[in-house]
Amino acid sequence: MPRFLIFARHGETLDNARGVTQGWGDSALSGTGQIQAKALGCRLAAAELHAIYASPLLRAVTTAQAVAGRSGHEVKQLDDLREMNCGRWEGVPFLQIRDHEEEIYRAWVNDPAYPCPEGESLVDVHVRIERAIETMLDENPDPESTVLVVSHGTAIRIAAAALLDLPIAAARGFMQDNTAINVFERRGKRFLLRTWNDTSHLNGDA
Repeated sequence: MPRFLIFARHGETLDNARGVTQGWGDSALSGTGQIQAKALGCRLAAAELHAIYASPLLRAVTTAQAVAGRSGHEVKQLDDLREMNCGRWEGVPFLQIRDHEEEIYRAWVNDPAYPCPEGESLVDVHVRIERAIETMLDENPDPESTVLVVSHGTAIRIAAAALLDLPIAAARGFMQDNTAINVFERRGKRFLLRTWNDTSHLNGDA
């Protein structure tokens, strides 16, 4: 079981910049996102990574490759690391969803088991994120290894709830910025949160 799990969100995408819901949509990184991914790669260049995993969505793979290009690791894609499937909300501006489907939106916010229309719920994502974590732990038995995981905002917040044994609804209380670094350190059979939403590399800081 690894000593460190480092989760990083992908760089800004064209859809992020437009303020629309992405989910399983495959928006490419924006110019800003490409700069962010490069900065993340520089930040982690000195890290002794033993494996790099990523969601198969383009924005996550592209960001992971910016790190892998410096470390020489292959990027292993895990389908379970995908972002929440937002169903028919995908490609729709956030404000439009809140204004035009207020009742459904509030039900989705208040109930972790309530799915996006034609999509997933937080509970659904929690199930597959837990499965992804188990896969990564099983594939990396070295107790001193460090594993990087490049995924998405909601998926990472849910991963935090899973690793810290928190209620699923707690995931909504975490901020997660583009290319933020989140470090979980294993103590015995538990993981503790060491670093959350660290974007200091975007300011040129190591």
